[in-house]
Amino acid sequence: LEALSRGISVFSTLISLRYIEADKLKFAVSVSKKIASSAVVRNRIRRRVYALVERIQKEVKKPAYIMLMPKKEFADMPIDTLEVEIRTLFSKARII
Repeated sequence: LEALSRGISVFSTLISLRYIEADKLKFAVSVSKKIASSAVVRNRIRRRVYALVERIQKEVKKPAYIMLMPKKEFADMPIDTLEVEIRTLFSKARII
């Protein structure tokens, strides 16, 4: 919640990221009802994001509270494209 109110924002075409530096690494994923009205679809998107973050998390240089907010187009993209997108976003934010 703190990352959302006073964090640094970084945007891409498929996902947005907000973060604040912290003493340990934590992730949160927020999928709005605007993205998908069905809870089943929102949870599927959330699980995909967490799976991708799990792959990348070992490369994170500095601990931070990170909130990821996928956009509508995220749900239909192939997983390889999403991984590249998230890596690019983390690089842009200088987290990896």
